[in-house]
Amino acid sequence: MTKRRLFPASLQTFLIGADPPPTTPRRLAAARLAGLLCALYLTYAAATYLDLKSGLPTILCWPLGLLLGAPFALAFTHPLLAWRVAFVTALLGGIPVQVHQHTPFSWHPALLAAQFVTLIAVAARHRLAVAAWAWLSVAVLVTVSFFPADRIPLMEIVTVLMSIGYLTHRFTLARRRVATPSSAPSSLATTATR
Repeated sequence: MTKRRLFPASLQTFLIGADPPPTTPRRLAAARLAGLLCALYLTYAAATYLDLKSGLPTILCWPLGLLLGAPFALAFTHPLLAWRVAFVTALLGGIPVQVHQHTPFSWHPALLAAQFVTLIAVAARHRLAVAAWAWLSVAVLVTVSFFPADRIPLMEIVTVLMSIGYLTHRFTLARRRVATPSSAPSSLATTATR
């Protein structure tokens, strides 16, 4: 008798799975530095944007800015983990801003662009089913945090960008398959002679 899973494997990976290791470790230091610099800028941008536009007290704007910007320190090395944290913080940060209804969306535009980059990285490094769960989480976030007139265009943008990330992933896999057959004939020849 086979064991039944409570959730599909793709949902389990999306919720608690690990990111695959980077394919080029020599770029890891640069990716970490880029993520850290991005997180620092986004923290400042989010906090000042919330302070100027949201109507929230300044004492709440800076911690919310930190929560919104910090996940992107992991965006280039662990994009799925970065997306999980960014989703939760954007949801928690977006609700109080929307209650005040002072902005058409809850974050600085640079945060939105950084979320797009993180989603492209998720689609480029994970299977299609995992990327589909990420897309669904974006739909929830957009529904909660944006005005109705902005929802469909934003989801179209997310769909196109994640498709580009996924196609990049497929292209990379195909290129690796083409590059590896040179070792396959020699292994077949040794098994045929045995």
